[in-house]
Amino acid sequence: MTPIRPELQPELARYRSDYPILAHSVYMNSNSMGAMPRQAADALQKYTDDWAGEGVEVWPHWLDVMRDTADSAARFLNAPPGQTILNQNVAYFQAAIASCLEYSRGKNRVVVEALQFPNVLYVWDRFTDLGAELALVPSDDGMTIPTERMLEAIDERTAIVPLSHGIYVSGALQDITAITRRAHEVGALVMVDVYQTAGAVPIDVAEWDADIVVGGSHKWLCGGPGTAFMWMKPEVRERLRPRLVGWMGHQDPFAFEAPPIRFADDHRHFLAGTPSIPAYYVARAAYENLHEIGVPRIRAHNLALCQRIIDRAQAAGLVVHSPLEHERRTGFVAVDFAGSEEASKVLIDERYKLDWRPNCGLRLGPHFYNTEAEVESMMDRIVALAGRA
Repeated sequence: MTPIRPELQPELARYRSDYPILAHSVYMNSNSMGAMPRQAADALQKYTDDWAGEGVEVWPHWLDVMRDTADSAARFLNAPPGQTILNQNVAYFQAAIASCLEYSRGKNRVVVEALQFPNVLYVWDRFTDLGAELALVPSDDGMTIPTERMLEAIDERTAIVPLSHGIYVSGALQDITAITRRAHEVGALVMVDVYQTAGAVPIDVAEWDADIVVGGSHKWLCGGPGTAFMWMKPEVRERLRPRLVGWMGHQDPFAFEAPPIRFADDHRHFLAGTPSIPAYYVARAAYENLHEIGVPRIRAHNLALCQRIIDRAQAAGLVVHSPLEHERRTGFVAVDFAGSEEASKVLIDERYKLDWRPNCGLRLGPHFYNTEAEVESMMDRIVALAGRA
């Protein structure tokens, strides 16, 4: 194991008052759903005030909120402004991209890791009815997918590789740059899902050279459900035409023209129907603390706390179902033992916030607002419960 022990940052504790649940819970489930910031309530009040004050004339302002929220999300990807759009969930973006492809022309393979989040697999599996061939790259350990195996699965028949930056059952990071390089050698697109990593791991879309990056707000970004985002290379955007469309993707959505749709001539042509405006107000407000802190600082603090989880788990003889090397893991550590599912229920009843997944165990995701004392308290209870299992 690479001995990376970044310094804890106790000064981050000043942000704790912005997250009400921390006053009565040890909240280490940001890998599943980030703690709600108090600014969310203020943002929703602003939404209702704007709507009440302006009525239907509020739409131009709402479009500004969409733009500002999208550009704020783009900062977590190190992507330029004006190239990112919003929708309610990543499943829509996956389906929209899938709807652009022609599966009857020889390039019909969809290469994806078998440990991909089922939500994504559900989408691509339905396109097998139209000729897509779903090629699931298997795992030997239920935790990781060997990069070499991903590279070998990508061939001249491959149309797209919709992969995860971080594998949801273990937090294992994938080598996006290497996979993208191989996909581009055979003329395939790459779409990276960063839902498991955005806000916890530094991301640079230019460094990856990925074609499309999708993610969402309700995990590490603490932005609640209903705000997903998609960035796409401009040159890729120009040649893709989705069959999954909506009025907001029209060049002039308020013209209400009869079909066929006249696609917007920029990134907006992947927009769909009426957007979830209240969610965008919340997400925009939630992002502010993370931007102020910066993802590199968040990452350093997270790794220090995760190392303590690993040390305590290994000392107690528990199974760590995550990579031990920090550079190979996202922001959570999976800890397992006999009876872990029942233990998770006990912990949650005691206001230790975490989640449990099959073939994974307890997922512990400390964020910038967590402290070393909270990690020790939670691990004390986990070790005690494991000893009784």
